[in-house]
Amino acid sequence: MDRWEPFGLEGTDRETKGFFFGTITALAALIVVGLLYPSLLETTLNTAFDWVLFNFGWWFMLLGAVLVVFTFFMAFSRYGRIRIGGEDVEPEFDTFSWIAMVFTVGFGSSIIVWGVGEPISIVTEPPPSSPVPGASIESLALAFMFLHESFPGMAMWYLPFAIGFGLMAYTDGDDYRISSIMSVLLDRERYGWLFWLVDLAALIAIVGGLATTLGFTAQQLATILSDVFGAETNLITYGLFALIGLVFLADVWLGLHAGIRNAARFTFVLMLLTSGLLLVLGPTLFILNLTLDATGIWLNNLPRLALYTAPTEGAQWPQSWTSFWWAWWAAWGLFVGSFVARVSKGRTIRETFLALVAAPTLLTWMQHGIIGGWVLAPEYIGPVSEAFVEEDIPAAVATAITLTPFGNLLGVMIVLIMAGYVLTTLDSAVYMLSAITLGEEDPNARNRAWWGALLTVLGIMTLNLPAFSAMEAFSPVMALPFTLFFVVLIYTSYVTARRHYREEYREPGERPFLAISRPSKDDEEGG
Repeated sequence: MDRWEPFGLEGTDRETKGFFFGTITALAALIVVGLLYPSLLETTLNTAFDWVLFNFGWWFMLLGAVLVVFTFFMAFSRYGRIRIGGEDVEPEFDTFSWIAMVFTVGFGSSIIVWGVGEPISIVTEPPPSSPVPGASIESLALAFMFLHESFPGMAMWYLPFAIGFGLMAYTDGDDYRISSIMSVLLDRERYGWLFWLVDLAALIAIVGGLATTLGFTAQQLATILSDVFGAETNLITYGLFALIGLVFLADVWLGLHAGIRNAARFTFVLMLLTSGLLLVLGPTLFILNLTLDATGIWLNNLPRLALYTAPTEGAQWPQSWTSFWWAWWAAWGLFVGSFVARVSKGRTIRETFLALVAAPTLLTWMQHGIIGGWVLAPEYIGPVSEAFVEEDIPAAVATAITLTPFGNLLGVMIVLIMAGYVLTTLDSAVYMLSAITLGEEDPNARNRAWWGALLTVLGIMTLNLPAFSAMEAFSPVMALPFTLFFVVLIYTSYVTARRHYREEYREPGERPFLAISRPSKDDEEGG
């Protein structure tokens, strides 16, 4: 038997083995430090987090605004007709499965964790000066939640990467790696070392983004099990993660269609049912009124909220929120964007915009309106805020559950949703980590199983960190270097899309749209 076969690396070159073992080594080192020296890891991460947001918070905001413009341009210009994978490719998944996978992978458990955590945090620690004078702090808090996890956050980081990766890895048939996005600018043969470094850094950044989400979920599950159901020992939480890991490994062997698709469908349906139940059990009238009021503030002041930096206030409030969100989206976007490109083969850029921006914006608006109205209602906000101040966001979520009628039922459903998000996220993450490592569209199950086992251990490790806030640091620190990659992505995606449009759709005599290079002789003759 080939000695590389247990790792799923048989027949691969040294470069591929380097991707795998280099990233695995970095991940294993992080796990060891987190288990043996959790306080040291927390201090290091929080220091790096503060430095990144203090010095580069403005950059995340500015780049995010540019990416929104780019996204709309690509979706609604003539390039929106381009089909990912080529004109002859048919979609692999029905519309419901497609949207369910895109939605559950793109958000994880952040809808629950931050759906409670951000509005309560903003009410407890409001901005130094209100960007919308006259707005109530409750409505402003929910408006910021809409901004960060509905729109424009939805259009900034996932879709640009999905478009670029889809065009170059599928439509263009380039190498199935993150670095393929640079092929328009650089020759892979000449600058192979740079392509290798980009791919290795991308894998580590993806793991960093995963660590953030797994950390939030792990600590939230532990708190719900303890505060709502009285399971005081971490052994029960470890056992739950072990069970999730076993189900996840079974999913790995089932693959993309039978495993990831079905996990996403289950989680998506359960999430809709839980939202409906919460609307009925919670303060229904207050939820509806606050959602409408916050929606008006959000939509009427969208540019102001998105670019709010409070430069004269001497504080870092906007950077700690908006810049943090954009950094998290950026780190998470490498994985989500590549996965969305994979499941969107056969769909046009415009259709992908609808599945990744329009539909999730509506869904997250609805869910955050319900969750935000639930915890900000007069009978809930006092105890929930107290739990947040005395402990942290996980305690605030658990307190809100215990205050709600049929709280145990609601708690069970939320635990199932979060477990479903973990399964879907891990499933799709290891699929893309393995695919990028091997440079193959459909990676083998053995290699995926290695990634899955290590990521499951990473999730358990986060339970050992002494502070929930340490999880926030992974994404900004990992994402900062890749913001330059997004700048390159804008250029290379446009150049590739323009070329495909000219080859597939351009009518005789039609000039290139916003051509950035001089037309050829054939162009001038209408060829």
